Amino acid sequence: MSRTGHLFSRTLPCTVLASLLGSAAAHAQQSHEYMTCRAGTVSVLAQADKMIVWTLDHHGVSTSDDPKSPFHGFTQRCVGVVGNIEGAAAANGWCKNVDPSTGDWTVVDWTGSGKPGHGTWSFRYGSGKWKGVTGGGTYEPVGPTKPVTPGTYQNCVRIKGTMKLPG
Repeated sequence: MSRTGHLFSRTLPCTVLASLLGSAAAHAQQSHEYMTCRAGTVSVLAQADKMIVWTLDHHGVSTSDDPKSPFHGFTQRCVGVVGNIEGAAAANGWCKNVDPSTGDWTVVDWTGSGKPGHGTWSFRYGSGKWKGVTGGGTYEPVGPTKPVTPGTYQNCVRIKGTMKLPG
């Protein structure tokens, strides 16, 4: 066997193994953390003494300290319902997140924890390269905010979680 042939026969298995490991790592469960800032409107559904229920509709954008984060630059729209009855808070809703590199998108659902601005979320759908995505995590507010105009809100949340793409 020639020196080139011998080198090829020794490096080919390593190259194939590295390729398989790289592919497995790309599809393994990955941790992530990023921030989404958004602005939206609030519409009161019902209000009385020690009780309020309202809907929200907001648009936002995600950013990360790591520009290679899979969620860096995602745009978002969320809708939801929030209520506080005699100090007991409840909230839930849905978000559509659009990948800026492809236009593919995910849908997540979210549930408030009872502590304002905190909760959990889970992937429920993905299109294109996000098809079959699973995972979820938590969100929490980044500092207090005050609305610019009545009936609106502006805030940022830190999002932590895991995700896995099939394959």
